[in-house]
Amino acid sequence: MTVPSRCDAEARERHRTLDFIGLRAHATTVGLIQLCEELLNAGILDGDALERIKGAIRSELTVCNPRISNQPTFDDTLKRRLDAIFPKCAGVPPEEPVGCLDPYGDSLGEARAH
Repeated sequence: MTVPSRCDAEARERHRTLDFIGLRAHATTVGLIQLCEELLNAGILDGDALERIKGAIRSELTVCNPRISNQPTFDDTLKRRLDAIFPKCAGVPPEEPVGCLDPYGDSLGEARAH
């Protein structure tokens, strides 16, 4: 049996805590992205710190869904998508689009109808 590393154990505990208090909302994510942009523009956050933030998000997403994290392209795809929504450096807004919505079109149509 493989014993999870300290980092994995910390990530799992953080995931349980976030899930428990309900910080899984789009508004929270948008606020984090805006905060990162503001801190970059103020010169408080640098590129390395932003990469560590995105790395923590990738770790969380991997912990919360090990089924998809086992796919060979998962980490690369996730990194590209996070890079697309987070600012690159001070004064540079996030890139768009994050990805193709075609596979989700039916679900989005149903959600918009409600």
